Amino acid sequence: MTVRDMAHVELYTRDKVAAVRHYVSTRGFVQVADCVEVDRSSALLRRGDAQLVITSGWATRGFLARNGEGVADVAVRCADVAATVAAALAHGATVTHDGQGAPVVSGPGGIVHTLLPGSAPGTRALPAGRTWIPHPVPAPSAARPEPPDHVVLRLPAELLDAYAAFCEGVLGFTRRTPEGIAPVKRADGGPVLYGAAGRVAFVLRARPPRDRAGSDRSLCTTSIL
Repeated sequence: MTVRDMAHVELYTRDKVAAVRHYVSTRGFVQVADCVEVDRSSALLRRGDAQLVITSGWATRGFLARNGEGVADVAVRCADVAATVAAALAHGATVTHDGQGAPVVSGPGGIVHTLLPGSAPGTRALPAGRTWIPHPVPAPSAARPEPPDHVVLRLPAELLDAYAAFCEGVLGFTRRTPEGIAPVKRADGGPVLYGAAGRVAFVLRARPPRDRAGSDRSLCTTSIL
């Protein structure tokens, strides 16, 4: 039940074009593909080995009404998908399946994780189940961009400990900084959870009441290892 890596993060937003512009112009991502479906439109962005899917459209309206704009799914690669599913069920989590048959686990606070089989570090398979159209990509620079080192997840304050326990008991995360990995610095002292390989870190933050109609969960790319 050990998470090896993060396959991709999907953000739901009301304005895909503005969100793509933000992550490309200020966060160092590069748009590499697009996918337009009947009920949604998505853009695939990359920074280093990290993949970010930004989606808007009719299919996102229910999520946006409940949570505001933010992270809809953190897809992770597991050493043993079946063991992770069993751990999730034992933990009381809800397990469904996506259109490709991959298990989808919903933890405390509605945080969703699609569970995918492990792959070699640095492998960048396109998110499955969509017809991706390649986007013109600028020539790579001499410097290899570093991927984001953590994802910020905002939950109601009363669910922070429950979600941290879910990450430890189901995903194999730990609050101890892995050897050889620089710790993620926090200003508010909230929980930071690290994947066993040190390639995934979740930073948990309490969602203030005024955020109910705004951003609920957000990808953080400002602190790079």
